[in-house]
Order: sequence, then C-alpha cells, then structure tokens
Amino acid sequence: MNRVPAWLLAFLLSWTVTAQAAGTASGTLISNTVLLQCDLCGPGGTPSNTASFVVDNKVNVTVAESDGAATPVVAGQPAAVTRFTVTNNGNAVQDYALAVANVASGASLFGGTDNFDASACFARVESGAVPGFDPTDSESFIDELAPDASRTAYVACSIPAGLSANDQAIVSLVATTLAGTAPGVQGAVVMQDSANDPATVQVVFADDAGSDDAVRDGIYSARDAYRVGALLSLSKSVTHVQDPFGCSAPSGCRIVPGAMLTYRIDVVASGSGTLDDLVLSDPIPANMSYVPGSLIVDGVPRTDAADTDLADFGVSQPNTVTVSPGSVSAPLTSWFSFRATIN
Repeated sequence: MNRVPAWLLAFLLSWTVTAQAAGTASGTLISNTVLLQCDLCGPGGTPSNTASFVVDNKVNVTVAESDGAATPVVAGQPAAVTRFTVTNNGNAVQDYALAVANVASGASLFGGTDNFDASACFARVESGAVPGFDPTDSESFIDELAPDASRTAYVACSIPAGLSANDQAIVSLVATTLAGTAPGVQGAVVMQDSANDPATVQVVFADDAGSDDAVRDGIYSARDAYRVGALLSLSKSVTHVQDPFGCSAPSGCRIVPGAMLTYRIDVVASGSGTLDDLVLSDPIPANMSYVPGSLIVDGVPRTDAADTDLADFGVSQPNTVTVSPGSVSAPLTSWFSFRATIN
C-alpha cells in the first residue's frame, strides 16, 4: 500500500481547516501554516511562515412581499398598509434605510396593471410593542440587524378618492445597506471597496437584483400592489316629516320647532372585496334631539344600548347614532334610519 508522506498529510489537513471560511463572520482572522516533516527536518518538523487574512464584509440583503397578493383597499382610504420582510444574508451586523416609491404606470403585478399612484407613502419597522402595524412606530430604518436575521417592515400609503373597482397602484420598498455602528444610530451608506487588501475588512456586494435595483449594489427592492376592491358610497336624505299641526308626509309639512324628521342613510359597496372594521357615525345636528328607540337598520328595529345588535345611540360616541357592521363583503346595499325632533 502506498503511504501518504507525512509532510503532504500535514499540508492537506492544514488546508482543509481553512477551506471552511464561507459564512464566517466579517473581520475573522484566518491564518494558515504549512508544516514540513521529514527524516532530516528535525524534531517536530519545520513550519513555514504564516499566511493570514481577514474575512471581508459580504453585503447581501433581500426584501420579500408578505403574501403574494394585492392588498385590497377602498377609494379614499388613508394609510393603507402592506407588509414586507427584510433579511440580512450577509456576514456582518448592518443597518438598512427604507424608502418607498411608486412604479411607472403600466407595470403589472398580481394580475393587475398600475394605473394610479398612491400618496403620502412612508415605511415603518415593526417595533414589537404592538403586534402588527402600529401608527405610533417611528423608526424608518432597520437598526443593527444580525446576519441571517429578518425584520418586518410596513408600507403605508393613502389611496385617492374617485377611483374605480380594480384600479391598482404598485409600490416598491427599497432597502439600502448602511453600516452597523451602534444601537439607535443610523449608519452611513456602505460603499464597495474596489481594491483587495487581505489585511483589512473590505465591503463586497453580493446581492441579487431586486424589482427596482441592480445586481451587487448593496440595495434590494420588492413590490406590492394596492387594488381597489369595494367602492363605498353614502347618501343621506329626509324621508318623512311630521309637524306640530298634524301634517305627516314625506314632504310638504312645515319645518318648525317641534317637527319630527326621519333621516335615512343608504350605504352601497360596489365592486368586490371585503371592507373591514366598517363603522358608520351620524352625529345629531345642533338644535335637534334624537327620538329614543327610533333606530332601524335594514328594516329591523335596533336598541339604543350597546349590545349585540351592532348599533347604538350615544354609547359609542356622544349624541351620535352609530352602526357598526364590522367586516362586510361587496357588493352590498344597506341602510339605516332614525328620527330627530327640532328643538
């Protein structure tokens, strides 16, 4: 059997150890020494000089949209929220600046085409203090994200009024790599080093191209869409008047103190999708008094108290008729009415 010379075996073992540098933390010092052993090399063999280098800062960030579908919104909705995940795939702690941009009209995503721009867009980082999007969160950059760790980021935009069902706006969340300096301090934008110096930690961009950025630029972006599902319209009218002189009719009676008016509010949700947390509030006008027990929703009398009928007077809000159907699906037609007397 052929035997591997001792000096070659020592060299191979030494090289095998240093080959495990992939994924090693930035700034790690790696040293390598060859040991020569032979009959005439003396006790313990003869070591070579030590070859050393430090592991560079591999910058690699990704951004991912949360659910693979457009976010349903209503025309005129403020602060509509979408969710993303930002991941540090590099080997050093980094900060990340977050920015939001509307994409060019005509772009396609999730089976829809961009034909309007969202407005007043901003990004926020999940703080963990309140689960989900919290309007009080103030951080717009990700602070001190460790290698292989992720953070949730939110984009909130206002949706213009006057849109039609299935209109869509596409927005892009862009994460730019910053230097991880100290907790609570936003670092400077990192720049890739052009020269190679084995003795110092250098920045090496390793990121892929995102939706709206280039490959190996220290930036990554992903898109999400706001799609108008249900269009909500409200109309209010006086459907009946009863005056103190005995007149009681839809119209033609006298509007004087003591007259009792019946108000009707019609709600129409067209298009498709779900309207969440729907609440309709109608304050009683000045110089008028609500008639107790007069609240009707879709033809069914409701109590004025806070109970399971999802309607009340003066409980949810002072001197206000409140109807709270919660989540409803379009298309939908609904109405409620109540009476009030002129003081």
